[in-house]
Amino acid sequence: MRDLFTDYLAARPELAVFFATAPQDLLQEPPRVCSWTPGLASVSEDYQSALGNTRSLTGDEIVIATGQQPGLLTGPLYTIYKAATAILLATEIEKRFHVRSVPLFWVASVDHDFEEVRTAHILTKHHTIASLTYAPERAVDGLPMYRVPAQTGLHQIIDQAAHSARGSEHRDEVAAFLHESLDAAESLADWFARILARLFRDTPLILFSPHLPTVRALAAPVLKWEIAHPLELTRLLNEAGERLTALGYRPQIVKDATECNFFLEVDQFRRKVRFEKGHYIVPEARLTFSTDEMLGLLQAAPERFTSNVALRCLEQQHLFSPAAYVGGPGEVAYWAQLRPLFDALELAMPAVYPRARAVITDLKLNALLKKVGLTVADIASPEADLLTRALKATTPDPALNIVQKHRRAIESALDDLADGLNSANKSTADMARTVKAATMAGLDRLENSVARADQARVDAVANQVKRLKTELMPLGKPQERVINIFSYLFEHGWDLIPRIVREINVDHFSLKEIEL
Repeated sequence: MRDLFTDYLAARPELAVFFATAPQDLLQEPPRVCSWTPGLASVSEDYQSALGNTRSLTGDEIVIATGQQPGLLTGPLYTIYKAATAILLATEIEKRFHVRSVPLFWVASVDHDFEEVRTAHILTKHHTIASLTYAPERAVDGLPMYRVPAQTGLHQIIDQAAHSARGSEHRDEVAAFLHESLDAAESLADWFARILARLFRDTPLILFSPHLPTVRALAAPVLKWEIAHPLELTRLLNEAGERLTALGYRPQIVKDATECNFFLEVDQFRRKVRFEKGHYIVPEARLTFSTDEMLGLLQAAPERFTSNVALRCLEQQHLFSPAAYVGGPGEVAYWAQLRPLFDALELAMPAVYPRARAVITDLKLNALLKKVGLTVADIASPEADLLTRALKATTPDPALNIVQKHRRAIESALDDLADGLNSANKSTADMARTVKAATMAGLDRLENSVARADQARVDAVANQVKRLKTELMPLGKPQERVINIFSYLFEHGWDLIPRIVREINVDHFSLKEIEL
């Protein structure tokens, strides 16, 4: 299958019909100024104040939105990069076009995938990964994150993180904030928001949680459209997915034809809704509603209704009219299915802007990379291959130099032999190329044997490669998808966040190395 994100960055023309505009066009002309839904500015101001930050909002700012489901200790690094990208884009728009612009982080407090967010991975002082997992005292599967309790057992996870991570100068200060914010938090989502508010305290970032009762009432028109037009948006989603499939892409959203795009809270749990035989049903709760009954329930209790990933994007647009949404590769892929939904509700689709991608290194790590002859990009290769390359780059044995010197001469001679035979007899030239391949494979084995002659050195280099893998490609994934920001905050303190904001790039989409 083709990679949609890669093709999106390359501005492949066949993808243009799936998006409102290319990300490269976002800063070419002033975004259209749209007022927020009335009443939303004061709700947002109150929410900032509850998190300990003061923000003055008028409700007609240009919004650059991003967001994430609340994760333990903010989850992987990409959460930080999302917020930083939104901040920089909003700042650039304000500076370039002289219009007030704000970066907004949508704390997805109504999401309920607890298993996905319950673990934080801390890079330890011993160059290993400490996976810290929150286990509440009662089952929380199916609870929206704003109902998942922030229990006292999380204090132990804070202490484990502080003890495991590198650094001592800022450890007590950072840990003290985490303990204090946890004591003040009403839920896991609330703690997540409080941490983000502290991390980005010195930036213009505002935070927003969609579970607030006033917000649910303000978002009701989007839910009302979905209920009044049963399965219409589901059909449009699947049809867009089929068009992507025809182009060779794998659609991110594939829905059952009877599955709705909203959830209903029943006894505090978030339950899926289907539409079958002319009625809305909630299978897990054995509830059935006519369309009129479901619309009546929405009017009476909008706080019980929450959007799925697709409808959430429409809800966000209805509330704030963002000029752009900042997302990662997976999000860009599912946004490719949403344009027909925006058209159906007569909402302007925002630009979809790729978040910054980054990898954090330090002087010692870069010195180690240089020592073993590797680069950050190399670390995605299998560990066994990296070890072989590192051994060849670091072996002091003159025998390896002899093998490599003669290897070049042998390879050149065999190439000349094949070229010479090619004009006289093609079959013998093919045989010569076969001989060359076998000879090169034999020389590879010889080089490996020489490089691995000293077992103590092999073990030392293997440990170095393992360290590089752990820090730069932990658990076989990019660093930004695994490592938690507190791996570095205990060592570098709160000033690390402004530094990341300064160093990432938003004018191009290549991987950025941030050396601490």
